[in-house]
Amino acid sequence: MIKRAWTYGLATLAFCYVACDSGRSTAGSSLETENSIAVLVQLADGTPAARMKVVVRPESYLSGASELGSDSLYQLNFETDDQGRVVLSDVPSGSYVIEARNDSLNLKGFEKIAYVEADSATPLTVEVSEPTKVSGRVGLPQLVRRAATVSVQGLDYQVPMDSTGYFEFDALPSGNIEIVAFVNDADEDSVKVYGKIETDVGSGSEELYLGDSAYVKTEFVFDDFENGVAQWVPTASKNAEVKLNVEAAGFGREGNVAHFVCKRDSAAEWDWALIGRELGGFVDMSDLDSIVFWARSSEASKISFAFDVFVNDDSITSSENIKAWGHYDVDTAWTRYTVIPSKLDTADSNGGNVGWDAIKNRVTKLGIFGQMGTEVWVDDIEVYGYGIFDPYAPITKKEASKKED
Repeated sequence: MIKRAWTYGLATLAFCYVACDSGRSTAGSSLETENSIAVLVQLADGTPAARMKVVVRPESYLSGASELGSDSLYQLNFETDDQGRVVLSDVPSGSYVIEARNDSLNLKGFEKIAYVEADSATPLTVEVSEPTKVSGRVGLPQLVRRAATVSVQGLDYQVPMDSTGYFEFDALPSGNIEIVAFVNDADEDSVKVYGKIETDVGSGSEELYLGDSAYVKTEFVFDDFENGVAQWVPTASKNAEVKLNVEAAGFGREGNVAHFVCKRDSAAEWDWALIGRELGGFVDMSDLDSIVFWARSSEASKISFAFDVFVNDDSITSSENIKAWGHYDVDTAWTRYTVIPSKLDTADSNGGNVGWDAIKNRVTKLGIFGQMGTEVWVDDIEVYGYGIFDPYAPITKKEASKKED
């Protein structure tokens, strides 16, 4: 499921100063002092979490935002005692995010607090647990997308996005967070926020979406294999063999995926096997941003993604199969691959590779090569930056030109 949200604007940072009372408790005593926040860090079962790093930041803190200056200026670090406790004394009134973490133990947690300085003593319990991977996509113009940052409001986590707008946080603490996509304006030393979304980390594996829906129309799923692999044709060299079928994804993914087996019947060095899907004619992909797909293999090996052209018309004297392609390391874990035209192999004699510029306006087929002696699984092939290219109604170059007009 994709959750969408559009919010604009950025709160002004409120500077805070906190000081730590380093005294330890004794039996029957308390660490609480006046005008302070007494923090207890514990595991889910209530066990005290000793020697945890505790970080205090204003809720308006946004990691990586240029208008906030040096990140280190806006966060102060503490450590819990043997009983998982620490006192934050002389805290000014304000809204804060208090995070507890121990990276070596792979434990993180946070709580938000609206603190009033007049309060005598404010208790706060922070529960820590294993962090969660969170991913999503930002809908932005391509030029903006390449300069954008994705951060978590009030926490010190920030990641870039790739050319498709995809981002991924490897390890976020559980709880309700707000993820922000923004771009720094170096000329004005300010931040422009393009989207915000709230999500509950740890509650499920939802894919998040931020940004402007106007850019969704240039993205589509080429094939998710939920309806099988009938449109794909397995092909192999003379001394090789390829078998293709559809299987349940497994290994952390859902639904159906394409599965093909590459076998070699001889010791020939240049044996090859692939699965390919015809586009129904010449397709001009000059404006293609990228193609994304997921894959895994039965063992550590290589896969190749190819844009093929079968040349056989009156305007060209020879009939040949030429291509532009890129090669990727693959192993037993599902991995997301981004195929960017500018990063494909430069023209060489390998497999008829003539380079992207030579074939980009007349692609007739997409293909995926597997390494000999391996099994390959492929899922969710998506196209970015191409609003005309329709996988269910392939078009010719002439038709594409008419639509663009």
